Parts: sequence; C-alpha cells; structure tokens
Amino acid sequence: MQARKPLFASLIAASVLAAATSAPRPAEATATGVLRCQMPDGTTLYTNQGCGAFGARSAPITADLANRIVSERRLEARLGALRNGEDPDVALDELQAASVTSAPSTRRDVSAGCARTPAQLARDLQASMAMRDVNRVAESFDWQGMPNRDAQRVMDGLVRLAEHDLVGAEYFDAALGPAAQAGVLQVTLRDDGAPRIDDFEVTRASGCYFLRYA
Repeated sequence: MQARKPLFASLIAASVLAAATSAPRPAEATATGVLRCQMPDGTTLYTNQGCGAFGARSAPITADLANRIVSERRLEARLGALRNGEDPDVALDELQAASVTSAPSTRRDVSAGCARTPAQLARDLQASMAMRDVNRVAESFDWQGMPNRDAQRVMDGLVRLAEHDLVGAEYFDAALGPAAQAGVLQVTLRDDGAPRIDDFEVTRASGCYFLRYA
C-alpha cells in the first residue's frame, strides 16, 4: 500500500500562504482534516497524518487558517457532489462525520457496549469529560496488557485530563503502522481559557475502538 504524502500541495499551501499575514489567533475546534506539526528543528509541517509519525508535536492551527481550509474543503465537497449528481448536503455531512464539535452531556450506558467507530469513540470521550467523571473517561482507553505501573501513570493523566473542557476532536486515519493502530484522535482542550492540543492513538480490537496516550 502506498503511503499518503504528508504534505498537501495546492489547497493547503495556498491556504497557508493566504493566512501567513493574519493575526495568530488560536482556533476553536474545527474539522480541517489537517494537522499542524512543530518539527524538532523548529519548522512547521502541515499533514493529514499523526505528528508523531514525523517525530513532531501537534500545535494549534490559527483560526484564520482553519476557517480558510474548512471553507475550501466544503466548497470542494459541494462542487464534487454536484459534478457527480449527488446531494451536496449529504457530501457536507460526510465531510464532518469524523469531527466532534458537540456531544450529549451524558455518556452512553456501559450496557451499550464499546465504541464501534472512531467518531463514536470521540463522542464518548467528550461526553465523559463533560460529566467530569474520570472513571467514564477511562472506559474509552485501552488497558489490555498494560503493566500496573503504567496503568497508574495513565490514570493520573486521565484525572488531569478530566479537569479540562474538551471543545472538539478530529480523527485521522493512520497511513502506516501496526494493524491494531487505527489512527490518531486529536483533541482540542480549553486550558485556563487558552486552547491546548493533545493527540491520542486510536487502537482497534475485535471491532472496538479505544484510546491510548500517544
């Protein structure tokens, strides 16, 4: 299988250049389909893969750039649907399917089983965090085979995670990697009024999706 190219060419490059002179306001959660990665040498990489694949860390996309990308992606989806004789509204719904910008205030009941899609996993995480219930947050994580010491560190991290507001999440497929690694869920948190980006690996087992700290 041929790996997807990490950099976008026409659409993203044009958007980046157009937003270069804009004020660097941090973006709220928006489904852009693009990750902004800060490379170890200080350069910036825009990609549709997890930043960890390049030894980089995630950084917030500015609101101006995010809005430009989203606007162009929506226009492209609408025009593509019209060319193919399809419903443009359906195309726009599908474009946003992997993004979570709102969620129920209460989580699905445990009896409903595990998350069967990455989008459902993201909704579960957002609802659990809205409840400020670290035990419900923990239900979305993959604990299989984890040593007790590592599990305690993860649980401590989840306690801190549950203290924040999750304002949005977006799922990115893994281009390469183990079959169990389905992709990356990038979440935007509100930390003392400022946005913070966290990445979580999404694992897949027996038709269920779970989170792991990247």
